[in-house]
Amino acid sequence: MSEPPAPIPGEEPAPPARGGLTRRRLLAWIGIGAGGVIAAGGAGAAVRGALNGVWSSGQGEPYELWHQWESLTGVEAIVAAGVLAASPHNTQPWQFTVAGETVEVRSDPMRMMPVTDPASREHHAGLGCAVENMAVAARRQGLDTGVTVVPAAADPELVARVTFVPGAPMSVEDRTRAAAIPRRHSDRGPYTDTPVDADVLAGFEALAGAGEQARLLVIAGATARAAIGELIVRATQAIVDDAEQSAEGFSWFRNDRADIDRYRDGLTLDGQGLDEVTLAFAKILPASSREDGDRFWLNTTRDVATKTAAAYGIVVVDDVYDPVLQFAGGRLLERAHLHATELGLSFQHMNQVTERIDRARATGSRDALTADWTAALGIPAEQALVAFRLGHPTRTPRPSPRRAVTDVVTG
Repeated sequence: MSEPPAPIPGEEPAPPARGGLTRRRLLAWIGIGAGGVIAAGGAGAAVRGALNGVWSSGQGEPYELWHQWESLTGVEAIVAAGVLAASPHNTQPWQFTVAGETVEVRSDPMRMMPVTDPASREHHAGLGCAVENMAVAARRQGLDTGVTVVPAAADPELVARVTFVPGAPMSVEDRTRAAAIPRRHSDRGPYTDTPVDADVLAGFEALAGAGEQARLLVIAGATARAAIGELIVRATQAIVDDAEQSAEGFSWFRNDRADIDRYRDGLTLDGQGLDEVTLAFAKILPASSREDGDRFWLNTTRDVATKTAAAYGIVVVDDVYDPVLQFAGGRLLERAHLHATELGLSFQHMNQVTERIDRARATGSRDALTADWTAALGIPAEQALVAFRLGHPTRTPRPSPRRAVTDVVTG
């Protein structure tokens, strides 16, 4: 669930090149002001802006579920909540089979990322996120949830059976948590320099109930945060230097509105945490190359994400390579994101380090991060499943596209 490169570079300003502007010239473009943009781009800029959704961010069919979810009822509302959950690179790795009060949650193997996520830790965590959202949505209807995890040996694609039975009436806490489902979005923009209160951070660590298979470790000290940030930047550099890993991540970036409407998944310009003016210019400009996107991602990871994180969170399990624990960790990860949404805090998945550790393990190449990751976290790297950053927002994050419920329900 780390952030793959977005096609907006962050390099030094340069005058617009003869033959047309590109996102490569974005910073220079901003410097000449909106009037200069229109003059420079002419009718072509206006057409690109219209086609690329400059005036329709977060609107249309790929975003309808975010706006409609609270009006849904029954099993449709529960499955729709699963669709609105977090997932690695917004791959939406799930399929659902509905039979009465039971929903089977299945892994979609076509939505795996074997280069970036060779151990499938992010893939299975995303499936756990979906089930956690479904459980929260069920409580909104006064239903309790039973989850039976299915071992891969029995059926490699069937992950869990989720059943719903009448329970206690919805509580105020249930209502508040459910209300966070359509408001939960990843915030990849800058956070303020206001610390998160220590009691609030302790509340995150208390989200794991007794006997759960996953727990949360929250790290807020300045020295530890700096060490973690430095490792995340190192890992990001390693990813952009790895042509296969970079290309796979970039393949999930939806460059324009036509791709968003076609695929309804992946990461988008809207989700990059840009301010309104920069976002509009980026949509009007022709798309950049993967290499330029890599440069932008590296720069923003170094200068924005790691520099403005008030705290980091780590989902901890006994063995990050156990699919059952990956799934359990995903449930806790989603719970933490919903909790952050309730509190008005920003939340961004930051998994570059673990992606590089798994890449080295899969290829037999030199592992340059495990020892330092263990030292920075104070726990064995083999227990650190996924990571995220927390802080106070400077902007309201925008929604990511989602497939329709009918596209993910089978049988």
